[in-house]
Amino acid sequence: MTPQRRQKVLLSILGVLLLATLWRYLGPTLGSSDDTAPPPPRTRLSAGGEDAEGAPRPGAPALPASRRSVDPSVPTDRALELQVAALDAQPRTYTPGRDPWRFGPLPKPPEPAPPPPPSAAELARQRAEAEEAARRQAEEAARLAAEQARPKPPPFTLRYLGSFGPAGRQIAVFSDGKSIHNVKEGGVLRGKFLISHIGYESVDIQFVGFPDVAPQRVPAGR
Repeated sequence: MTPQRRQKVLLSILGVLLLATLWRYLGPTLGSSDDTAPPPPRTRLSAGGEDAEGAPRPGAPALPASRRSVDPSVPTDRALELQVAALDAQPRTYTPGRDPWRFGPLPKPPEPAPPPPPSAAELARQRAEAEEAARRQAEEAARLAAEQARPKPPPFTLRYLGSFGPAGRQIAVFSDGKSIHNVKEGGVLRGKFLISHIGYESVDIQFVGFPDVAPQRVPAGR
């Protein structure tokens, strides 16, 4: 195909596209012969598919008789005025209760059930235990009173300084802070204390008139 022929084909295609575009946008305007013709009458339809005269609209489904009646107080020839004030938010009367994000005080624990009354056997056992405890307490009090009333040996308050002399004839030396007392083994000191045994670093003291009391060992220097 020569360049001149290709150019003619392209111009032809362009002209066809231009005509199609003009017809698409200007065709309805050009095809109308009378611009002043009145539009077709509009028929007001009700909610039940009927026109203003009450006749059913062609093709509309038939409704029950209870829904075909129209409230006569509702005007059908004009638009009602919208009550904008009725759309305003009304003040709330709801009063909030407990805050779900705040915990309240813990409920008090239930009161424990009272213990059942003791049986006759339990009462007898408790009475016997109380009597036994009272008897033991009385015996302990009597023993303490007898112990306090029993005569006791006098306390040994002298200081043992040591001993000297040959074996078998040793002499113990004591001091009361003012005077020195020398007593041989088996002798009596101050009429109260019997020197029963003289050891290397201690001496055994018994108490005159108390043969049942165990001897008291006194170390040297004390």
